[in-house]
Amino acid sequence: MIVDVAGAAAALQAADDILILTHRRPDGDTAGCAGALCRGLQQIGKRAYILENPEITRRYAPLIVPYYPPEDFVPAYVVSTDIAEEKLFPDTAEPYKGKVDLVIDHHGSNDGFGKKNLIRPDAGGCAEVLYDVLTALGVKFTADIAECIYIGVSTDTGCFKFSNTTAHSHAVAAACLTAGIDGGEINRVLFETKSRPRFEMERIVFDTMEFHENGAIAVAVLWRRDIDHAGADMDDLDSIASLTRQIEGVQIGITLTEKPDGTVRVSVRTTKEMDAAAICKKVGGGGHVRAAGASFTCGMAEAKAAMLKAAEEQFHAAK
Repeated sequence: MIVDVAGAAAALQAADDILILTHRRPDGDTAGCAGALCRGLQQIGKRAYILENPEITRRYAPLIVPYYPPEDFVPAYVVSTDIAEEKLFPDTAEPYKGKVDLVIDHHGSNDGFGKKNLIRPDAGGCAEVLYDVLTALGVKFTADIAECIYIGVSTDTGCFKFSNTTAHSHAVAAACLTAGIDGGEINRVLFETKSRPRFEMERIVFDTMEFHENGAIAVAVLWRRDIDHAGADMDDLDSIASLTRQIEGVQIGITLTEKPDGTVRVSVRTTKEMDAAAICKKVGGGGHVRAAGASFTCGMAEAKAAMLKAAEEQFHAAK
């Protein structure tokens, strides 16, 4: 069932013992959404917690870790935030497949796997949708909730410079600033401050990048041996896929990352001429028009060949 903001708020108002899910490899949007929703629900007297996510990075851990449930908590109502499909559930959420009561999301590829589904593809970040839901619930927009929302919106819009940024994105950000957050400091930490391992990984990306279709397609490969040698963790690799799109002439940027078990995670970033979600859909993935992803259980060579084939097909189809 598709619901609007009022419908989602009414469902949450009627529920209790609420468990909130985030997606695997959590980014600022899913963590910010979960953090804001949990804080808001607790503020209005609900028992609400966030399911433990073993892949949370140190950057976003403060948003959700303090709200992990006690061992004896038994959820009666399950909400997913910023999760486009059930296969993006972390391992801890496997028991909740087919049992999500409310989906709150902004991915156009989401086919509505919940009993009720609030999906707004027009939103730059899912946190924008969460802001509207919290407003409808009558939640007081405190600084700690505003920080969660701001992190979600700013990270998913690339600090408000991606094409998915809308007037509503800025309106939500303005509400966060009005609530008392330090937007400048949050932006500095999220978008300017880099660890030494991150700088090393960026060097490797640019040193090893390949170009195809006269420079329109860029492919970067991050091998596990290089990641381990640099001492980089998931936090250091956050948003590194955007580097490929920074190069003039590149319309499709593909970043393949070897995981510890030898499987491959792929991130695709595109300019306005190309559809990242359509490319990833060809290999069983999905996402947004400008940012999408996929996973492979095969090795790097096979994954790279499959992604390049999908990208070239999309490139020629769009010409």
